[in-house]
Amino acid sequence: MAIPQRYSLVTLGVADVIAATAFYRSLGWEPAPSSVEGEITFFATPGGVIALWSTAELAKDAGTSTMHANAPAFRAVTLAINVATRDEVDDAVGEWMALGGSVSKVPTETEWGGYSGYVADPDGNLWEIAHNPFWPLDERGLPVLGSE
Repeated sequence: MAIPQRYSLVTLGVADVIAATAFYRSLGWEPAPSSVEGEITFFATPGGVIALWSTAELAKDAGTSTMHANAPAFRAVTLAINVATRDEVDDAVGEWMALGGSVSKVPTETEWGGYSGYVADPDGNLWEIAHNPFWPLDERGLPVLGSE
């Protein structure tokens, strides 16, 4: 069997599931009915499920500790939200900040011809907000790769 080329679920480790859920709800995201209040929150998206779960419980489930001696401050993982225009990048980053998130990189033109910035949720999980003029968005808001 080949491993399918897709992801089904991304789980973000958070310090406080209730507070993290409140932040994502303030973005306009609605938890799925399968969420368990205060324990784990699921958000269905067009591309997969985003979960918020206690960092300690996530580490325990993965069979690892929450702190590794050689772990960098940057975990080398980001999530991305592609939008249709540069103005939408600026608007999304501004709203993210107004709702309690932070900016790690202000939106700027990229070397590949797009426009993006990086934001963090209150737990430091990084998201890129990007406009890629070479990837039109489909009806679900997902990038169409390989289009020019």
